[in-house]
Amino acid sequence: MADDTGPTGLVTLVCITCGNEKFYDKAVPNAVTCEKCGGTVFRTFATPTEPDDATEAQLEEQARSISYGDSSPDTSPADVRDLDGR
Repeated sequence: MADDTGPTGLVTLVCITCGNEKFYDKAVPNAVTCEKCGGTVFRTFATPTEPDDATEAQLEEQARSISYGDSSPDTSPADVRDLDGR
């Protein structure tokens, strides 16, 4: 997101394996390795620091509801029981 011709912002990479987060405000390297688990697969989240219609729409699509009682998307009660170890 360091391109001077477009919006600037912060890129967050979240390790798929362990959830470790890495933050970049200039340029994201081509190859990234997690210091915690050695994983190389990350989910990317771009957070613009300058508002415009396209980036606001992207953030709304990426957002997750955090209201009490809201269920996670595509999660069934059986999935939650599996996480509990029962």
